[in-house]
Amino acid sequence: MKEPSLALRAGLVFRVGMFRKLIIALLLGSPLHAVTIPHTEAGKHIGQEVTVTGKVSSVRTIASGMTFVNFGTRGAADAFTAVAKPGVIAGETLLPYDGKDVEVTGTVELYKDSPQIVLKAPESIRLSGTAPAPQDETLDIPKPAETAPGVFEIEPLDLKLEREEVRMAGKSPSGFVPTNAEVFIAIPKDFKPQVGQRVLAVVPDFKSEEDLEKLVRQHAEVAVPKGWVVFTAHCPTPDEFPTDGLYAAVIGGTMRHLASKYPGAEDWPLFIAGSSMGAGRASLASGALIKGDFNLQGIFLCSLKWQDLTKSIKTFSPSKNAIRDMKVYVAHGEKDFYATKAQSLAETEEIREAGVKEVRHEVHPRRGGMDAASLAKALDWFAEPE
Repeated sequence: MKEPSLALRAGLVFRVGMFRKLIIALLLGSPLHAVTIPHTEAGKHIGQEVTVTGKVSSVRTIASGMTFVNFGTRGAADAFTAVAKPGVIAGETLLPYDGKDVEVTGTVELYKDSPQIVLKAPESIRLSGTAPAPQDETLDIPKPAETAPGVFEIEPLDLKLEREEVRMAGKSPSGFVPTNAEVFIAIPKDFKPQVGQRVLAVVPDFKSEEDLEKLVRQHAEVAVPKGWVVFTAHCPTPDEFPTDGLYAAVIGGTMRHLASKYPGAEDWPLFIAGSSMGAGRASLASGALIKGDFNLQGIFLCSLKWQDLTKSIKTFSPSKNAIRDMKVYVAHGEKDFYATKAQSLAETEEIREAGVKEVRHEVHPRRGGMDAASLAKALDWFAEPE
């Protein structure tokens, strides 16, 4: 057979290259040559695949986990919104776009007379003038620690809140009164509680509300081999933000459930953990838990952009001695795009000023979110004798 000419071989290479580009574009949900328009003209391109550019006016995540990246003035003719659904893009990863020039690629649709694009992938939104981020570098999902199979079992629980827990949670601005919570508990296999059995309660953020089992497993793979019991609990609300006492109530209810199976569990040393939005929620729950006579001894916080320990103290008036004797471990990632190092340090200093005697702040070289190595260090520190 006669060998193909150089021109024919070059043509074949070109066609293969274009075919690969087409397949990649289809997989990412992006056109090869999207038309670029300002956000003020999005309404003229309903049903079309475009790239919309403009400055973000606000980023808002509601209780369901849906995040809205807003351009222009809400209700005005120049309004445009990029919508991120939970499970597709974590709301907290979009917060850094607030006030920045951004590009959004997708199909423009009309919702209540206002144009919007529903983001299909993390690559659908980026800062203007930057290349799309590689898919494996977009979401900051920490890798779980290695652990032997069968170390723990996860128990799902539909927890009915008792009257005192409902009172602790309080009524939301919309009038919502919580009655039930979704709980996942990681119990060591062949569990036999020891004296001073330690418990880690993980408070979810917006990203992890949708997959509580994954959240508890991520922490349990570090904590259970060290002998800890780990659980997470969440009560969805119709409000954008939960009440001040909601997470204290669902944590308290879960401790009550443990005490029904393991007498004396209500007095076990309790520690709470949270990352990003969960860190704020965890610090807010602390005062109510101490006021409710739970043996709260420490808090583990990651991606600390804000904390509400001072507010919790003012709201619930917990024992000053209990606040002073807590241990607080703050872990900050050098590559954290949710909270800056300066923010993390400033919030850590506020925790000290609130009266906590033992506070540690660690900077690690990784990203934000829960860092397994930092959690292991914190648990070892928490377990040190006084």
